[in-house]
Amino acid sequence: MRKKRTLDSLKTLAHGRESRWRRHVAGQLNNLQTEEQRLAQLHDYVEEYNAPLNERRDSQSILAMRSQRQFVDRLKDAVRQQSKTVAERRAAAEQGMRRWQHERSRRLALEKYTERQDEAQGRQRDRRNQAALDEVGRNLFLNRNK
Repeated sequence: MRKKRTLDSLKTLAHGRESRWRRHVAGQLNNLQTEEQRLAQLHDYVEEYNAPLNERRDSQSILAMRSQRQFVDRLKDAVRQQSKTVAERRAAAEQGMRRWQHERSRRLALEKYTERQDEAQGRQRDRRNQAALDEVGRNLFLNRNK
């Protein structure tokens, strides 16, 4: 009985660890999605501001073109930085997913072990009950034949 309580406690702890990692990964995936959206938005800005720069060269002053080029360059720097952020968030999410899968595997293995233990105890209980019934039957038979 004590072993059963210990196994139940271990299963509860394993379930809790898995749940915490699942929530952690969900948060990481949410952050990753947000950062990817920001990156896509920055790409859109680069395209939006770079297109007029290529089209209106004759009608713009050199200062205006230089200013716009510097702005586009800053946007491109922001894209590079955001790409690094997305890569870091993706790596963290992948690591979190591996940890969650590990915790899930541990929980499932513990549950499988507990099931096997319960089945073994059930078989042992059935054998004891059958042995007791056999003993009762044997005693009844012997008492009748006396």
